[in-house]
Amino acid sequence: MESNPSISISTIRTLHVPQEVLENIPGHSQPSSPRSSALATSPNSPSESVSSLPSVGSSFFFSSAAASPPRFQPQSNHYARDSSTQGLIIPSLTLPAPLRCPTPFGKTLGDLRLLVVGNGADDRELVSNILLDDNEDVVDISGWEDFEYGSILRASTDWIEHRDAHGLEKFEPAKNVEIISIARHEFDDNLTKSSILPVIQSPFHSVSELIDPRCQASAPLANLIASPWSPLHTALIILSSSGPSTSEDGPIDLLTPHIPVILMRSGPDHTHFPSRPHMSSFRPRSTAALRHGLFRSPETLSSLRFEAAERFLRWREVECAVEGINASHRETVSLSSNAPSWNKAKWEAEWESRLSQDVANSCEREDPVRVPEQQCFDPLHLSSLISFSLCLLDPATRLLSRNVSTFVDKLADSQVRIAMVGSLCLGIGIGMMIR
Repeated sequence: MESNPSISISTIRTLHVPQEVLENIPGHSQPSSPRSSALATSPNSPSESVSSLPSVGSSFFFSSAAASPPRFQPQSNHYARDSSTQGLIIPSLTLPAPLRCPTPFGKTLGDLRLLVVGNGADDRELVSNILLDDNEDVVDISGWEDFEYGSILRASTDWIEHRDAHGLEKFEPAKNVEIISIARHEFDDNLTKSSILPVIQSPFHSVSELIDPRCQASAPLANLIASPWSPLHTALIILSSSGPSTSEDGPIDLLTPHIPVILMRSGPDHTHFPSRPHMSSFRPRSTAALRHGLFRSPETLSSLRFEAAERFLRWREVECAVEGINASHRETVSLSSNAPSWNKAKWEAEWESRLSQDVANSCEREDPVRVPEQQCFDPLHLSSLISFSLCLLDPATRLLSRNVSTFVDKLADSQVRIAMVGSLCLGIGIGMMIR
């Protein structure tokens, strides 16, 4: 038998019929089951209870109608059956707690990385209470995580929205606030060199690898490094529960060239630290001022980031200078180790035996055009004198032949011939006149 949804809808609409109407209906009888009597509507119940029921067209009622299809019954049993449906149990859903709405300062905060050292860094609750607890700009706080040099606490001032393949929204904490607590019993030079400086310089190396070594320090480069999403640490907070001591001078002098340092008092002693060179320009007087400057003052936060960028650029210049010195030293050592030393005794023993032979070979090599063959003679001996005279005949003959050929070549010129004939005639005429 097919179900008729319209009958179920009419049944639902008559759930709360006034008691007077039911009593006036002939043949009407109250249900005798305990469940029906227990859940029957009392005359004093408010009529607004109908609003707690789902809508008529909901899938719950249609599924109920399909499971138990209605049957046409006499009018006398119709209202009795309707009153028994007042015991329906409506399921309820428990919604999760709503997410905290980020503030405008939290949305524009960027990455905030802080280092906390000193004897107050041992108390994690104190660190969290000073910076994060009851902070209106923080929407989520993660738990502490241990690492090699201390512990890390991550928090978020904004949410990251994701959408899956079905278009459903999912929000995750941004975790843009990172607090590193380096807790040690003593804050001295050894702790600074072994634990604090490696943590500070770790992002220095990663950022330095991304910059061309030929790029010099400039204002655009400083602006880029001081951006809100820079991986450099923003500041270092020395959380001390005691007054100023001379034992802190050494660690502070080691840290100030690498990171902006903020001195903060956490104990009952509120004596302020004396001013020191190269300290951060941000010097809060209380924890409230510290929190306000870090989370709600864009000017203070930008100043701290520029100070961190300046210290990174200084570290980079120092490292480049040291690398250049080391490179030149390595080249000098390499050349001195590879260049052999000259040994005169070894050189004489190796080449002296060949010296006379090389001289003789050089004498045999001659140029037939420029270096004529010559022999040395002794002019004190007759045979040598005769031989020397005969040797001069060949150069004299060649000189005479060269002069004759030059004279003949000149005679070949017509002008020279005319001049010579004219000179001859002139000489003959002058001779005849003299006679």
